[in-house]
Amino acid sequence: MTAKFQQLWGQAFRPTPVAITFAAILLAIPLPAQRASSTTYDSSRRIRFEGAITRIDWVNPSAFLFIDVRDAGGTVVNWAVEFGSPLDLENAGYKSTNVHIGDVVRVDGVLARGERKQVFARAIVLTETGKRLFGPAPPRPLSKSSQPPPRWPDGQVRLGPAPGEKGYWGTASARVLVENGAKVPVNEDGLLLNLSDADRVAPFQPWALAVFAYRQRNLLRDDPVARCLPAGGPRQFQMPNGFQFIEQRELGRILVLLGGGDRNWRVIYTDGRPASQSAEAVQGYYGTSVGHWEKDTLVVDSTGYNERFWMTRGGLPHTEALHLTERFTRTDLDTLQYEVTVDDPRTYTRPWSGGWTIQWVPNKDMEEYFCEDNAESAFVR
Repeated sequence: MTAKFQQLWGQAFRPTPVAITFAAILLAIPLPAQRASSTTYDSSRRIRFEGAITRIDWVNPSAFLFIDVRDAGGTVVNWAVEFGSPLDLENAGYKSTNVHIGDVVRVDGVLARGERKQVFARAIVLTETGKRLFGPAPPRPLSKSSQPPPRWPDGQVRLGPAPGEKGYWGTASARVLVENGAKVPVNEDGLLLNLSDADRVAPFQPWALAVFAYRQRNLLRDDPVARCLPAGGPRQFQMPNGFQFIEQRELGRILVLLGGGDRNWRVIYTDGRPASQSAEAVQGYYGTSVGHWEKDTLVVDSTGYNERFWMTRGGLPHTEALHLTERFTRTDLDTLQYEVTVDDPRTYTRPWSGGWTIQWVPNKDMEEYFCEDNAESAFVR
């Protein structure tokens, strides 16, 4: 970077104790499903209060309780208490019937930024009995199997379940995308623990580094996913609630059905057509994708992306010149290896690669999930 550029953006690269503390907090609380927790909540502001429940919203992406709390001056104020995604809570054994209107509860949580009367609960306890009603949902245990991947009759690896079975791809081993070999501490939201590491995440052009730094410094408030826009690019394989492949071999295509966000889908053509050039492709969130098999690896070439999404948590920028080459390798029954090469000469100084593994969720179908359920105007406070 030039000295002028360093001076201009140096403020963005100063590490803060709050950022470091927040990383530890994230290990202890579940994250809101559709937006970055750090955008809404300030991990340095803890609070405990108790009061009577006036309303229960058990809807995705986030469940809320509304609680009347009496302050030191005797004034009753209604607080919104967020405590996780209903899908995650139900998978952990919690139910909406655990609480009732009128129950008096104690809440330990993290305050929202600004002056809003809103918290993210770390624990909710029934005051009368001391019973813990809700707490952090334990992580879903990872499937570990030495079984080989299922195959089609001709020997080709299946990306979905074996005949007569069900399942989908769920937990990714990484929540963000950074260049292979880069040792960059990042929290679950994609915020750098040390902002001086920004130029190590990827080989940015100067303008792209400036945009990335701004998004980081702004705590990811402008993330399009928070407005229910699709998660394009590699991010689609890191969203909550997983994804699945529907291999339509007779039609020469693979559908990728996405369990998070708006339950969107992507088409990967495997009919032998040539890869599209970015100038001629229709610009979209998932690009125009053409795939072929190299032994047990599906290689997908995609161009034709719009600029209206962030291709990963943390705010990596891109332009319409984005070209992705993805490699999907099912190494065993329960593991999918994902590797992506990013080539966008307007944004990065050279092509670069990153990746992660994804775990199989056996014997289950993806659950219904729509991000708009908490977005009705009546909920805005």
